Amino acid sequence: MLLPEPCKPNQQRLASLIDGLTLCKILHTILSPLGFYPSLTGGLLYKDGQRKDIDILIYRHRQDVEKFEMTDIFKVLESAGLTNLISYGFVTKAEWNGFTVDLLNPETVGSEEYLS
Repeated sequence: MLLPEPCKPNQQRLASLIDGLTLCKILHTILSPLGFYPSLTGGLLYKDGQRKDIDILIYRHRQDVEKFEMTDIFKVLESAGLTNLISYGFVTKAEWNGFTVDLLNPETVGSEEYLS
């Protein structure tokens, strides 16, 4: 599988903790009624300053959803403003308001090769 072209430095916005929290709140609003929940993770939580991307783990409510792949909820994610969604199994790359977003599914079955 071919990887997407990397963003040029002037095209990519650096993300702050506030940006990550804002996206998680938007995702929570549309995902929670469906049995999914976002959880901010990565450098935005434990490193100071802005980061190159927003890392969000998507997990399921086990009583509501038996299993899922990120591709199952692409339409819902797009309704939150996420674009250019490309799944590599555990990690799905996306963009949101000029930010690079990594969506993570710890229970994924698919496993496409992805090199960061």
